[in-house]
Amino acid sequence: MSKNWIVHWNYKLYDYEKLIRDYKNNNHSGIIHQCKGLAKMVKIPKIGDYAYVKCNKLKIMKCKIISNFVIGFEEECDKYNIGKKNNRQHSTNNEYLAMQIVEIYENPIELRHYGQRTWVSYSI
Repeated sequence: MSKNWIVHWNYKLYDYEKLIRDYKNNNHSGIIHQCKGLAKMVKIPKIGDYAYVKCNKLKIMKCKIISNFVIGFEEECDKYNIGKKNNRQHSTNNEYLAMQIVEIYENPIELRHYGQRTWVSYSI
């Protein structure tokens, strides 16, 4: 059975509006390499789980997890990262997974506070 997660993006560090525009204009594959972050996780997202992306307090998209966490550098090369590469201390462990965009919310809704962790379990 699939599980739901909230993934937090910082709008000051990630150009989510450009990513959404590019996706809608077929200039993005819809695959996002999402960092694990540095927090210790007892439970981790698995293939088939769903991630709801929260940015600037809004639920902006739904994604399906399509890989397990791996070590690599693809997440570091994300062209939607804003600012200096060194500004992303929370993602410097190069551990990420791949998720596929399923839905972009045209009228994003505000989500209640879910803390500052990159990944948080989410009950719909």
